[in-house]
Amino acid sequence: MDSILKKGVLLVSVTGIMTAFPMVVHAADIDDTQNIPAAESTQILEDCYTSDKTISVKNHLVPEQKGEYSDMAFANVQSFYIRSEPTTDSEWVGKLYPDYAAKITGPVGEWTKVESGNVTGYVYSRYITVGNEAQKKAEELVQNNDTGNAEDAFTYAESREEEAARLQKEQEEQKAQAAGNGQAIVDYACQFIGNPYVWGGTSLTNGADCSGFVQSVFAHFGIALPRTTWDMENAGTAVSYDQAVAGDIILYNGHVGIYMGNGQIVNAINSAKGIGILPATYTNIVTVRRLI
Repeated sequence: MDSILKKGVLLVSVTGIMTAFPMVVHAADIDDTQNIPAAESTQILEDCYTSDKTISVKNHLVPEQKGEYSDMAFANVQSFYIRSEPTTDSEWVGKLYPDYAAKITGPVGEWTKVESGNVTGYVYSRYITVGNEAQKKAEELVQNNDTGNAEDAFTYAESREEEAARLQKEQEEQKAQAAGNGQAIVDYACQFIGNPYVWGGTSLTNGADCSGFVQSVFAHFGIALPRTTWDMENAGTAVSYDQAVAGDIILYNGHVGIYMGNGQIVNAINSAKGIGILPATYTNIVTVRRLI
């Protein structure tokens, strides 16, 4: 049997196999080393005529056996949205972060439908790892997990509502922590009540002016402040007076004090009164600054 005849027989064989077993590409099976797009099937046959290489048909069929995690996807960028519809104009319903897991529930095209945690929606397919690479990533995460339990090894998407609740909780925790640290600052500052006021001074025991007093108190906690009240007006973060907590500083025209809570400040008042306590609203407030 000559070469042309051999190739003809191979062509008939390949055609028969492809007719009996039409190629099906599953969303989770897309992998350049195992599958071939339908558009390239003609090229496979043409290769029979132009090459003497042996062509294995099984290399061009989707494998029937799938890995345990073959329907999974993993985020491969810093963070991105899961959207309600397969378009960037649609509302976002959740977020995925690096290596976060999702289950593929639709074809892998430009957009892929997924489920992750409490979120169902569409992700841009460039941002996810699928197929064999996803299988490897899943196995790696399970292996590196102490329990070896897949449910513990994978982290899933955070819904829009879950993110809002988390951020609110973090904000409250930070506020509580700031209040706790702020009270420590107030308690420290109050130790020096009764000590003298000295223009240009920064000594908490021998004498300080208003900005020197505040600067030295915060320096004790590792917080560096400018020397003058005018420069302190830009320190930290501005908050409104009704949001002030212990440890914030309140600035006035040419004066500054440390907010104690309950509408009072501890401050270096003047040469007659020294370091003492005043009402926080004894005069017009320029700004309230949060430093911790």
